[in-house]
Amino acid sequence: MNRDEKLKWYRKEFEKINKTIQNKNELFYPDFLRIRNFKLQNSTIEDEKNIKKITYKAFKLAEKDKIQEAVKELLKLNGVAIPIASTILAMKFPEKYAIIDKRVIKQLKKDEWMKDYLKNPKTYEEYILLMRKTKPFNLSLRDYERSLFEK
Repeated sequence: MNRDEKLKWYRKEFEKINKTIQNKNELFYPDFLRIRNFKLQNSTIEDEKNIKKITYKAFKLAEKDKIQEAVKELLKLNGVAIPIASTILAMKFPEKYAIIDKRVIKQLKKDEWMKDYLKNPKTYEEYILLMRKTKPFNLSLRDYERSLFEK
């Protein structure tokens, strides 16, 4: 999308959301998420060409199990910290990667990770390696992470 296409999309998306909620007395969860995501998308300065370049490189690194390097590559994207980078990897490779989350860290009894899991790619790598080692055979890494999250 070029700049003009993005601006046109934002205008149309705003109008669609407005039409959806204008006669409601409160927001439903999907409405809330749609508004929040609209604002987040509207505030990003990241260029699509750069997104493609960085994610391509990150995915190649992730395929080779270069966990820290893949995360560091994704961190180059505006607005991406380790939780979003982990989400991107889990979406692309659910068998090998999981979303990092403080509730899962607590389930794994790794409280020492709490101080730097948002900033340190090494902590994410340790998280993934531990999850791979402890996950039940019949679950993807993402499903295992989700089961710990939901406890």
